[in-house]
Amino acid sequence: MVVKVTIRAASARDEAAIASLVRGERMNPFDLNWRRFLVAMDARGVAGAVQMRNHFDGSRELGSLVVRPDARRQGIAARLIDALMLFARGRVYMITGARFAGHYAHWGFAPVPPASAPVGILRNYVLGRVAGLVSRVTGRRPNSLAVLARTK
Repeated sequence: MVVKVTIRAASARDEAAIASLVRGERMNPFDLNWRRFLVAMDARGVAGAVQMRNHFDGSRELGSLVVRPDARRQGIAARLIDALMLFARGRVYMITGARFAGHYAHWGFAPVPPASAPVGILRNYVLGRVAGLVSRVTGRRPNSLAVLARTK
């Protein structure tokens, strides 16, 4: 069953839904400025979200890519990435689970050594690794992370 989804720029009224989706997946809960987000809307509301973070050092990061559990496997994440990257020029980074890294080659992303990433990206990578250690302490299986870069 194909569900109708509309991709649009987020608005202030989407802020709580975005935060809830991101926190629900135990993703980086910091720097969730709704003004940088695109959202996927379906009949139930915000079905997914993604943002382009602009770091203090000038680096940019495709981040907070999340889809509501009941809306997965419908191509929503791909549509969000397509829309976000439509006008993105130059180098864009992302941090993802290492097991998913190959999936993003479709958009021109390839793994890079974390140490070669700009400080803003490296900071988020390190925060993700620390969160992984906390997960291990609490009995959850941590994600192995990869830093990806795209230049177009």
